[in-house]
Amino acid sequence: MTVWRVFAVIGIFIAATIGWMILGVSIVQRTKHADDILTGEVAELWGSEHVQKAPSFIYYSYEKEKRVNEETGKEFYVDVKKTHFYDPERSTISVDFSLDYRRKGLIWFSTYKVIYNGKYVFKNYGDKSLHGFCEFQFPASGAVYDNFKIVIDGDEFDTQGKMGTFICIPVYLESQKEKEMIITYNSQGLNSWKYLFGEGVTSVKNFLLTTKTNFDNPDFPSGTISPSEKEKIPQGWKFIWNYKDLVTGYNIGIEMPKKMNPGPLASRISFFAPIPLLFFFTTLLIFGGVQKRNLHPMHFFLLGASIFSFHLLYAYLVDHIDIHVTFWISACVSLLLAVPYMKKVVDTKFAILVVGLSELIFLILFSYAFFWPGWTGLIITIGSILTLAILMFSTAKVKWGEVFK
Repeated sequence: MTVWRVFAVIGIFIAATIGWMILGVSIVQRTKHADDILTGEVAELWGSEHVQKAPSFIYYSYEKEKRVNEETGKEFYVDVKKTHFYDPERSTISVDFSLDYRRKGLIWFSTYKVIYNGKYVFKNYGDKSLHGFCEFQFPASGAVYDNFKIVIDGDEFDTQGKMGTFICIPVYLESQKEKEMIITYNSQGLNSWKYLFGEGVTSVKNFLLTTKTNFDNPDFPSGTISPSEKEKIPQGWKFIWNYKDLVTGYNIGIEMPKKMNPGPLASRISFFAPIPLLFFFTTLLIFGGVQKRNLHPMHFFLLGASIFSFHLLYAYLVDHIDIHVTFWISACVSLLLAVPYMKKVVDTKFAILVVGLSELIFLILFSYAFFWPGWTGLIITIGSILTLAILMFSTAKVKWGEVFK
């Protein structure tokens, strides 16, 4: 083997890397375009992300304020309307989630059904009775609310009519008295659910929120509070947020687990492809030189093209078939191109033990590691170290000066 052939192989590797980068970028753009369009369509058909805000009791008062006439300098008084808010004295909320994946085009969406039951108690600590209203904001404007009810001290409030994004319930709150309000509904949402205590830093008293899921591996978005208690139940998980007197600028949220989508997976495998190709070419150069196989750069070019066919076929076949089935079909096609070809170029033993086995390890097994997020890096690292050990010990007595004359 001559040095110029090594440099020719390096040039082929660089060209193949550019090709994979182009393929990876095209997959990313195609996936992003589909995601932007389909997310809106799913939200319209099913429902958007739910952000439930705590209700509040609101009343108005008029206070006299002193003003000064700029021309005459005389003082006078005007009635100024001021708005006052009462947060709930106690909040007891239960929320049940039922995950229901939906596929639209190439993308899987984490849609869910939610059953909400919130009991709120407002208390008037003042000396005067208050005429006001409780404002309840719907968690999403683009959603359906079935079995929606508001009960005030045992009396159901008539919710018929146009309500917009929120509903105002007239409430008469006597001095030193409490008023109980229960809100229930069934709805549907997308990707995540959040509960907001209020704007900015908020004081929360006697708060209890219990959620149940029918799924495992829920996540909690950044900027939210972790549950104070959690329990594994037969269907999924039970989470409890229980606070006596809390002051916080954070809120509560649950993120639904996401199903593996073919587009992002295909792009990650394509961007990673130069690493398996580097291992593959290095193995061929070493064993080809040691066994005095006269491999021409053109052989490397065609073998690189057979590996590229795996990624190209996978990127477009995954649109129509299950991602696991697509992976193994693409892998078999790549192997059927490379192994019989090298059998004709060299011999059966070299084609199977060197070319076939190297492609199986570096291309197929390394790429399949992306199906286990969180373990991908460790699997590839262990495989790389084992491969290095095999190459080192199998060529320990080789006289490299003679090989690369």
